[in-house]
Amino acid sequence: MSKLYTVVGGQFGSEAKGHVAAILTQDWDSRGMAIRVGGPNAGHTVVDSDGRAWPLRQIPVAAVNSDAWLGIAAGSEVDLSVLLREIDELDEAGYRVSQRLFIDPQATIIDKRHQNQEGTSDLIDRTGSTGKGIGAARAERIWREAQIAADMPELNRWTSHRVARLATAQERVLIEGTQGFGLGLHAGFYPQCTGSDCTAIDFQSMAGLSPWSFSEQEVWVVFRPYPIRVAGNSGPLLGETTWEDLGLPVEKTTVTQKVRRVGGWDWRLYADALYANGYRGGDSRSPIRVALTMADQIDPDYQERYTMPLTATSDRLTDWVDTHMNLVRPSIITTSPFTHIRLPGRGA
Repeated sequence: MSKLYTVVGGQFGSEAKGHVAAILTQDWDSRGMAIRVGGPNAGHTVVDSDGRAWPLRQIPVAAVNSDAWLGIAAGSEVDLSVLLREIDELDEAGYRVSQRLFIDPQATIIDKRHQNQEGTSDLIDRTGSTGKGIGAARAERIWREAQIAADMPELNRWTSHRVARLATAQERVLIEGTQGFGLGLHAGFYPQCTGSDCTAIDFQSMAGLSPWSFSEQEVWVVFRPYPIRVAGNSGPLLGETTWEDLGLPVEKTTVTQKVRRVGGWDWRLYADALYANGYRGGDSRSPIRVALTMADQIDPDYQERYTMPLTATSDRLTDWVDTHMNLVRPSIITTSPFTHIRLPGRGA
């Protein structure tokens, strides 16, 4: 038996997909592989058992599980400076990432030219792009001019195998998607969007994996109570408000450290993301699972003072879920960067 998990964002990114991916892989052994797709414009933060937060931009968050294999997919973009720094820091902390990592030789390399090209264009002001060179590198790859991981001597020790082939030999594989459904190239928010689509099937394609290669699969769509978009001209946001009006701490993006825009719950976006990722109207055979993160933003009783996983939800949180998430109720609810609730047996 083999199982494929794909973790995707249901809004505009920063839904805490990293936390969900870490929960799903926290007990994996060497028969499991976590694969990161996309580029370093997205930071996924995971908190390890010592309470240290790792805002990872290239390495899968399963890095803090010292047993799981790690992969960077063919459909990813690699910034060498970011990647090598993360490997060194994780190795220094005792996680042996350099001994467990595989980089697909077909992954695209981002260099300073790509970052300069985006930085000197109007892309950032026009679309809210992070300007980290991912779009320029993808464009160059389409023109068949980009360098790939196989061209980089610095990566020789990690690029001798195709990641997809290694993954299909594992009992469990998790694909860690980047950004969120609403940022997809064809999701309806063009041109304030990213350079690819952001659904499970897109991430599976980037990883070079077919769901039919596995006995089972689960698609985890991750939502937060108050969706965010990055600062600037990043597109429409239903019910836009401020962190101050919500009574919540100001959030900044992991990569650019700019204050995030914040809005209200968007039921249509929630429904569109579910359908785009395989929701079939309550069909028991559907692979869809939902995670709700940052539940402490709904119920102030859920605060970071909790040090153990909670086992029950509050009436206030239950009412919120009943009202806002009536298509697919969450199977995972995170209550702080360190804690979560598992609700077994819930799916589409």
